[in-house]
Amino acid sequence: NDRAGEVGRTLSIKDFDLDRIFGQEGVQILHLSGLIGALSPETSQFCLELARAAKKYGTLISFDLNHRASFWQGREEELHNIFCEIASVSDILIGNEEDFQLCLGIQGPEAGGKDISSKIENFKGMIGRVKKAYPNTSVFANTLRQVVNANTHLWGAILLEGDNWTIVEPREIRVLDRIGGGDGFVGGLLYGILKGWESEKWVQFGWATGALATTFLTDYAQPADEEQVWSI
Repeated sequence: NDRAGEVGRTLSIKDFDLDRIFGQEGVQILHLSGLIGALSPETSQFCLELARAAKKYGTLISFDLNHRASFWQGREEELHNIFCEIASVSDILIGNEEDFQLCLGIQGPEAGGKDISSKIENFKGMIGRVKKAYPNTSVFANTLRQVVNANTHLWGAILLEGDNWTIVEPREIRVLDRIGGGDGFVGGLLYGILKGWESEKWVQFGWATGALATTFLTDYAQPADEEQVWSI
């Protein structure tokens, strides 16, 4: 893959003091990215062991599936099993239609399809199947993206928290660099959870931070306060 020489491929649970992190410091949320989970056999095991440790300490676990084909090549069955185990102990599962299908084997809408606004019920059906497969998870988030052209996207999101649905209808956004939009969404979503907001605001804020990230020629958004984000 394109990160063949990255030092992060050698991450090990032995490099971290888990009792200090989860016990003494009381980390509230452990967030795991599927990119790191699939980066190498070492990082796959690292993420799995981190998730098991966080569960033991009662820490909330967030898992963004984030499928990347080049990372999965030749390891499909192995990574499917690892991702399914991490998902089984996660409190928050995040992905898009492609992630849920390719990582967890959950049937869903065609990836990258058109008229995305007309398929909301199909996306909700997919999330319902994910919820049935992973009953211990309480929050499911699905980003919605339809590419009109390189600089114009329709961007939306779906959240299921318990039995409560929140839909952010796909809306046209101007895109300078799409890389980082998904991570921006996750950051905003988790920020809202940590702030103790109602779940409706979690996904709305995540939608806005994701949209903001795509307006910069980097894979992260520039610093912004809540007022700036809510103005989007």
